Amino acid sequence: MSQFLIPVIFFTGITIFIIFVLLNQSKNTPDTNNDDDLEEWTCPDCNFSVQLGIECPFCYTKKPT
Repeated sequence: MSQFLIPVIFFTGITIFIIFVLLNQSKNTPDTNNDDDLEEWTCPDCNFSVQLGIECPFCYTKKPT
């Protein structure tokens, strides 16, 4: 009986610990949902149509606000 009970308690403890770590990690993840990165805009310096991001990939001009 005890030969079966010790591994079950051990694996249950490991499972609870893993669940706790994963839940704690999800709470500490910063919110990186920034909609400014998803808007399409035209670079004022080179007139390139930037589809994603806040910096032109050709002339490295920042997106005007």
